[in-house]
Amino acid sequence: MIRKSFTFLAQLVIILVFVGLLHYAVLYAREWAIVLPDMGLAYLLNLLLAVGIYIAMLQFAAQQSSYLGFLFLFGSVLKFAAYFVILDPVFKRDGSLSKIEFFYFFIPYLSCLIAETFALVKLLRDNDPSRNS
Repeated sequence: MIRKSFTFLAQLVIILVFVGLLHYAVLYAREWAIVLPDMGLAYLLNLLLAVGIYIAMLQFAAQQSSYLGFLFLFGSVLKFAAYFVILDPVFKRDGSLSKIEFFYFFIPYLSCLIAETFALVKLLRDNDPSRNS
């Protein structure tokens, strides 16, 4: 389980660094305002939550693999709750939420969601009794 967790963490860090650099490059090329601490916070929050959700899915896979889908959905709800509790006040400190600030959260969220989806599919395949016999 520890090995799978570190593998997922490494893959997710690589994905988020690549996506983050591409995200930054697009903002820079368009000469849009970039607030690196806000952007970094959004990427870090998504990374931590995705890894936490994956570890929880690994633990559930060993015990109750039939509930992995619900745990995955709960993870998405948890991420949005974290957005509203942690990031939304940071982004709205100037009184409004700009499209750039919205995408600070949404791009890493979507990247993590795709990685988590592939990880969930792999976990379900690995725990499928009809494939293991």
